[in-house]
Amino acid sequence: MSAPAHAPGDLIRGLHWAATDTGTDRVAEALARLLREAEHLGGDHVSLRTMNLLVAPHAGPVAPVPHDGGSREELALHPARMVRLARHDADRLDGEVRVRLVRVGEARMDVLVEDVHLRADEDRLAHAQSLIAPLLARGIPTVAWLPGCDHGAVAAALSVTAHVTVFDSDRDPDPARALAFAHATALAHPSRDLAWLRTRSWRQRISAAFEPEDARGLLAFAPSAHVVGDPASPAALLLAGWIAARADVNVSLSPGTGPEPVEAVTIAGRAIAPRPGAACDAALLSQALDTVYSAPRGYEDALRSLGRVVITP
Repeated sequence: MSAPAHAPGDLIRGLHWAATDTGTDRVAEALARLLREAEHLGGDHVSLRTMNLLVAPHAGPVAPVPHDGGSREELALHPARMVRLARHDADRLDGEVRVRLVRVGEARMDVLVEDVHLRADEDRLAHAQSLIAPLLARGIPTVAWLPGCDHGAVAAALSVTAHVTVFDSDRDPDPARALAFAHATALAHPSRDLAWLRTRSWRQRISAAFEPEDARGLLAFAPSAHVVGDPASPAALLLAGWIAARADVNVSLSPGTGPEPVEAVTIAGRAIAPRPGAACDAALLSQALDTVYSAPRGYEDALRSLGRVVITP
C-alpha cells in the first residue's frame, strides 16, 4: 500500500489519539472524533469498511511456519476497522487510535483505515467481548484473527463475538492440540484455517487429475494413497484427511526431506506433480478474509477423516 498522492497531509500522516488508564467508551469517542475530523479535512477518499477485524494477543510458543512471507496483521489489505488487543502487566486499560489514508487495489482507491489498539492486563482481556463491543461498526461482519496458538479465554471471548474465526493450525508446535482446536471451532461456528488454505494448490491438482472417468476408475482397483510431507504439519494431515474422505481410501503419511508441508502425493498409483512455490502467510490471511461469506468446502470432511490417516516411517 502506498500513500495517496492528492490528499490532505494530515490524513496521509494519520490522525492519532492515545490515553493511559482509560475506558473503551472513551476510545470509541476518540475514534468517532477522528473520523469526523477526517471527513472535515476532505480529499478524494472513501470510508470502505468490509469488516471489523479483531486481532487477539500473540501468545504461546510458535512453531516455524512454512513460507512465512513476513505476515503481520497489518498486512491484511482489507479496508477494516481493526481492533488489536495486547497484554501488559499494569492494572489498567490503555488505548490508541489511528485514522489514515492508504491506497489499495488495482483501482488505486484512497481508503480511510481505522486502527484501534487496546493494551490491558490479563483480567480485563478475559472479558474481551465487553471491551471491544463499543468499538464495533454495525452492519458488517466481525472476524477474529488468532495469530498465536494459546487459544485461551481471550480467543474464546473474541470467537463468541465474531461471525468467523481465523487461525493457523501450523503455528502450533503440537499438531494434535491444533487439530482438536480446529475441529471444536469448526463445530461451534464458521472458521478459516490457514493450514487448510496451504493445501489448496494440491487439492486443485488432485481434483483435476481424477476428473476423467477412467482415472476415477483406478480407485476401485488400487484403493490406496500416500502423502510425503511433514507429519507434524496440520496442513499435511488435513490434505491426507481430505484425500481419505474424497477417495474413500486409507492414507499413509511419511516424512519428507524438505521444508514443504507436502512434497509428494500418490493416489491409486498415480503421482500428482507438485507445483513450485506457495502462497506466503500474508496472502493466505488475505484469502481467509476474502471468504468470510462462504464456507470452505471439504474442510470439515478432512477433519472428520483424520482417523484414516496413518503416519509411517
